[in-house]
Amino acid sequence: MVVRHKADALPAASWRHSILSRWRTHLTSRRETLSAVAGALLLLAGAILIARSHGDMRDTRIAGLAVRILEPERPPAAGTAVVFHGLASNRIIMQQAGQWLAAQGFRVFLVDAPGHGETPGGFTHAATHDSYLRLLTELARNGISSSGKKEVLNPQTTILVGHSMGAEMAVRLADYFPVAATVAFAPAPMVLPRRMPANLLVIGAQLDLPQMHASGQQLLQAAGGPRTSLEDFQQRRAADGIVVPWTAHGAVVLDSRALKAMASWARAAIGLTGPVETPPGDPLTGEILGIAGICLLFPLATTWIVRIFRANFPAEQKPAPLSVSAVIARWSVAALLALSIVTLWYPERLFPFYGGGYLACFLLLAGIALALLFRKQFRGAFDHGYRPVLAAAALGLLVFCGLGAWLNWQLMEVWLSGVRWFYFVPLFVANLPYAMAEEVALGPPGGSRRFERFRTFVMLRLILWLALLAGILIFLSGQVLMVVLVTFFVAVSLGQRFGADALRRRTGSAAAAAIFSAILAAWFMAAVFPLS
Repeated sequence: MVVRHKADALPAASWRHSILSRWRTHLTSRRETLSAVAGALLLLAGAILIARSHGDMRDTRIAGLAVRILEPERPPAAGTAVVFHGLASNRIIMQQAGQWLAAQGFRVFLVDAPGHGETPGGFTHAATHDSYLRLLTELARNGISSSGKKEVLNPQTTILVGHSMGAEMAVRLADYFPVAATVAFAPAPMVLPRRMPANLLVIGAQLDLPQMHASGQQLLQAAGGPRTSLEDFQQRRAADGIVVPWTAHGAVVLDSRALKAMASWARAAIGLTGPVETPPGDPLTGEILGIAGICLLFPLATTWIVRIFRANFPAEQKPAPLSVSAVIARWSVAALLALSIVTLWYPERLFPFYGGGYLACFLLLAGIALALLFRKQFRGAFDHGYRPVLAAAALGLLVFCGLGAWLNWQLMEVWLSGVRWFYFVPLFVANLPYAMAEEVALGPPGGSRRFERFRTFVMLRLILWLALLAGILIFLSGQVLMVVLVTFFVAVSLGQRFGADALRRRTGSAAAAAIFSAILAAWFMAAVFPLS
């Protein structure tokens, strides 16, 4: 009889564990590969839809401003449209509106305001107004070269289009540069001009802020209320207002219903007959497909980068989690402390971004306070050495370069340029303490606490946003961008969380997850907020 000792069974158990581990790795690798293939196909489909929408366009500078010119689909141009974006935005987000106007026969000028996009300098409302007036004057006097001849802007066949702050500017320019029509998307609160714009259309968003709704209604009332007859257009006194259902402030310039109304109004203003022409392609659907494709490519890219840097360490030891109430209490203290300090003073020269400097200093102060409150939990954050940190840096740069290039094509100018690269590093440093504190407070991803952990994350981000909102409503900080950009904050926050968790599961490193999260936050601040 052969007697089997426990020691004899160990190799068999170890062998079974190895086979099971390899099987799971194989399934994971196969799933990530299939996901990446699907992502590549979505990217290709999105690229085709976007490419079909792009006609003859070129970038130039006029009166010191970066301008993208879209030529009409069927020349010669029947009129001219000058398009102004909103605060913390840029000309690319207005490109779809420009494509609708180009389809109607307009030559379109998409303009970057000072401190936005590709236009250098610092942003102020007064400087922006003056620069827009110089642009219109330059176009009216000297024009541009097109098809070998110089064409000047004719006010009788020119319309101005603006969104939010850009709508405010377009309306105020009526005092200095009368044109055939003005289209105001979700106009920002303003002091009404002495002379109301000719043929004014106000397009509101149903889910917009009450102040924006009130501004649009005030503007329409000052224009004399709805008047839309052919004679009204001919007499330059037409006016109307519409509200696009289920649309937010920033999304209204991408809504096909709003864009079709704009195109119809523009045609009527310069006497074009016939139905509204629909531009080719479907750029918004293409952008959405591309973003979905990048998300599907992300898991495989993360796995390969971790392997390249040999940063795939064992899973983290799960410490005893802090109670949710204790974490929320510490977060509330840190947020209120940071708000109190930044409301009284913040070094604007350190972060010269309109609104972005305030946000960066707030997060830096909150992060430092949280680092002190969680100082015991910070121990062991860098136990895995430098390899996960390098992997996180490489992945973060890959994401913002790839996603930035894609968004820059049609949806949003978020590629860092010029001085914005210079401020990326200090913005990263400002975001890092908070990102580290958040990783420590949430603990490792996965397991039975997955839903509770995500709920805690949402509550912590909500505490920060409510503190910023209190700064606006109670301390009158004037940082209205904290409300206007709330959709962007949500999108970036979700991207940070899901991306950081994917990296942390593969590296077992809280530091790597925090570095990735801080890179995305710094990119958002450097790319979106205007230079001041």
